[in-house]
Amino acid sequence: MIRSGFVIQNPITLSRTTVLETGSETSGRGWLLEHRSPPHAGPDVQEHFHMKWTETFEIIAGEASYRLNHETKSASAGTSIVMPPRQPHIHPWNTGDTELVYRQRNDFGGVDAQAVDDVLGIFATRAGLVREGLCDEKGRPKHPLQLAVMLKTLVKHGGYDASMSVAKQNFLAATLGTIGSLLGYKAVHERYVAQPLMTVEQVASWRG
Repeated sequence: MIRSGFVIQNPITLSRTTVLETGSETSGRGWLLEHRSPPHAGPDVQEHFHMKWTETFEIIAGEASYRLNHETKSASAGTSIVMPPRQPHIHPWNTGDTELVYRQRNDFGGVDAQAVDDVLGIFATRAGLVREGLCDEKGRPKHPLQLAVMLKTLVKHGGYDASMSVAKQNFLAATLGTIGSLLGYKAVHERYVAQPLMTVEQVASWRG
């Protein structure tokens, strides 16, 4: 189970994401994250969209670019960005010479407590696979069945890659994703989500 204080370190961009609130604090309706990335670090996640989720980003420090509905825009400290459902987007990435810090609030549009563990667990698992050399330079699992079981879980929660049709992703999730699950592939590996958490005092400090 993902809890407040869980940290995901992206080995490719060297960004660090700390979970400040999970379904326990949001009644299963979303999460709150704090993201920090070094100067000129690229995006952590490829262009995608959510069927029901609304994502809000509050830039705390640094300079960033983001992409929303096929348009690239700039943002700086004090900027608030809202990414509505069904609009393709890329989360803010660092375009400045200093650390980028932002808070990310996800509202699921309903109660979906399992999405916190599943989706954040996929991010943590992907980071672990990258460290072990099992992903390509973009962070995608090299084995197609590993990629398919992750896709199956993301589709379950209404998350889609913007570069491929919804119908094709649903088909791959239902076919290759099911085969991968039967063969023992997992979207979330326990060894990657079992890590020391921040203390209660540290989490309270991050939340401000």
